[in-house]
Amino acid sequence: DILRRAGGRPGHIFNLGHGILPNTPMEQVAATVELVHKLTQR
Repeated sequence: DILRRAGGRPGHIFNLGHGILPNTPMEQVAATVELVHKLTQR
Protein backbone atom coordinates (compact mmCIF):
# COMPACT_ATOMS: atom_id res chain seq x y z
CA ASP A 1 0.00 0.00 0.00
CA ILE A 2 2.83 2.41 0.82
CA LEU A 3 4.52 1.85 -2.54
CA ARG A 4 1.18 2.24 -4.35
CA ARG A 5 0.46 5.51 -2.55
CA ALA A 6 3.93 6.80 -3.44
CA GLY A 7 2.84 6.66 -7.07
CA GLY A 8 6.29 5.77 -8.39
CA ARG A 9 7.89 8.86 -6.88
CA PRO A 10 11.53 8.31 -5.89
CA GLY A 11 12.91 8.59 -2.40
CA HIS A 12 11.07 6.06 -0.25
CA ILE A 13 13.34 4.01 2.00
CA PHE A 14 12.14 0.50 2.83
CA ASN A 15 13.61 -0.41 6.21
CA LEU A 16 13.40 -3.91 7.69
CA GLY A 17 14.28 -2.56 11.13
CA HIS A 18 10.75 -1.40 11.88
CA GLY A 19 7.81 -3.72 12.30
CA ILE A 20 9.38 -7.09 11.53
CA LEU A 21 9.30 -9.28 14.60
CA PRO A 22 12.26 -11.53 15.52
CA ASN A 23 10.21 -14.69 14.93
CA THR A 24 9.14 -13.69 11.40
CA PRO A 25 10.02 -16.53 9.01
CA MET A 26 13.02 -15.62 6.84
CA GLU A 27 11.10 -16.80 3.78
CA GLN A 28 8.52 -14.06 4.41
CA VAL A 29 11.23 -11.44 4.88
CA ALA A 30 12.93 -12.51 1.63
CA ALA A 31 9.61 -12.50 -0.24
CA THR A 32 8.89 -8.98 1.00
CA VAL A 33 12.30 -7.70 -0.10
CA GLU A 34 11.90 -9.35 -3.51
CA LEU A 35 8.46 -7.77 -3.94
CA VAL A 36 9.78 -4.31 -3.07
CA HIS A 37 12.60 -4.75 -5.58
CA LYS A 38 10.15 -5.91 -8.25
CA LEU A 39 7.73 -3.05 -7.68
CA THR A 40 10.44 -0.38 -7.63
CA GLN A 41 12.60 -1.42 -10.58
CA ARG A 42 13.68 1.48 -12.76
